Amino acid sequence: MDFEIIGEITNIEIIAVGNSIRELERLRKTYGSGRWRKLKGFATISLDDGSIYETELHWYEAHGIGKKEIKIKPLFIGVVMQSANTETQYVVCISNKDYPASLEIRKIYQTVPDSDAVKHRMIRVIDESGEDYLYPSNYFVLIELPKAVAEAFSLAS
Repeated sequence: MDFEIIGEITNIEIIAVGNSIRELERLRKTYGSGRWRKLKGFATISLDDGSIYETELHWYEAHGIGKKEIKIKPLFIGVVMQSANTETQYVVCISNKDYPASLEIRKIYQTVPDSDAVKHRMIRVIDESGEDYLYPSNYFVLIELPKAVAEAFSLAS
C-alpha cells in the first residue's frame, strides 16, 4: 500500500458478498477460501508524499483472513475528477504488489483521467473489479495501442 490509514475506517458498508464479487476466484486463489465480502468505508489517509486526505476506501475481507487490497476510490470526497486529457489511455501493469487479486501483471488496463491523482504519483485504473481505483503510477507503463486495437477495446467497454 502506498498510503497509510490514519485513525479508523468509518461508515462501513457491504458492497458485495460471495459469488457477487467479480474477482472472487482470484481472491480464493491468492488468499485462500473464506466467506469473502467487498466493503467500503471512509477514512483519513496519508499518501507517500505526506499529503493527507479524507477519502472513500474499498477492500476485501474474509473471516480468519482479514482485510486485503485496500484501495482508494476518489482521492477528494465531493470533487469531480477533472483533467485536460480526456483521451482514453491504456497502460500495461508491471507490478501488482499489495493487489494480486485486483491487478494482473502484463495485462492492459484502461485509465480514467485524474489530474489530482497524477500530482501524487498515482493513476486511476479500471481494474479486475470493473471499477476505477487509484494505484501507484509506477505499477504501470503507458502504451499507445494501434487504432484497430483501441477501437476494439472501446467497443468492449
